[in-house]
Amino acid sequence: MADNKSDRIKTRASGHTDAGYYLPLIMALLVTAAISLIAILFPQIDLWASGLFYAPGQGFPLTHDSWLLGLRSLGRVVPGIVVAALVVLAGRRLWKQQPLAQLSDRGLLFLSACMALGPGLLVNLVLKSYWGRVRPISTDVFGGSAPFTPAWWPWGGCHANCSFVSGEASTAIVLMAFAFVAPAAWRRAIVAATVIWTVLISLNRVAFGAHFLSDVVISCGLTLAVILALKALILDRGPVTR
Repeated sequence: MADNKSDRIKTRASGHTDAGYYLPLIMALLVTAAISLIAILFPQIDLWASGLFYAPGQGFPLTHDSWLLGLRSLGRVVPGIVVAALVVLAGRRLWKQQPLAQLSDRGLLFLSACMALGPGLLVNLVLKSYWGRVRPISTDVFGGSAPFTPAWWPWGGCHANCSFVSGEASTAIVLMAFAFVAPAAWRRAIVAATVIWTVLISLNRVAFGAHFLSDVVISCGLTLAVILALKALILDRGPVTR
């Protein structure tokens, strides 16, 4: 009993409560839910955003832009880079004098879980596989033949690798997880770089007619929610460095 009382006193003194752990997650979910509701009630926003990059008779001309094609190729490489980084981190005991060796097993578990459960399970295995939203370029609004469907509508004409939600936007924003385990001096730079990279990749996918605006925004919101949930469950329960 004395030990439990002491733990409660320390918890109150440090300002940490269970509610505090989950408040950022709750906020992320509420914002994502609000954005989802707007996308459902006003689907014309998606049509308007994609229409900015569409030219009748030409489709989505920016799909031929060499700079944007290079950005897309780089975006495809990022998941491999992240996985490779995690492999290096997992072998950190071989380089005990290196900064990477300072990351704890808890921190490594957090990063791996963010990648596996965010872009991996939720986005690619669940939503993109079972929510059959057709990509903009394939809809009858933008030169294709399939009907347009709003966000979260699971009965579209797509059967695999569908538009809802964006895998590349999710893989971009998941890099935010590194800010939670990096040294304090690096965190702002990681956050800024991740935000810029996510915006570029997301706009790239919309400009190519590969995703609707709601696909990329909701993907980012859901992935952030996964990161914050795992932070509360893993990182906030112990140290992330040795």
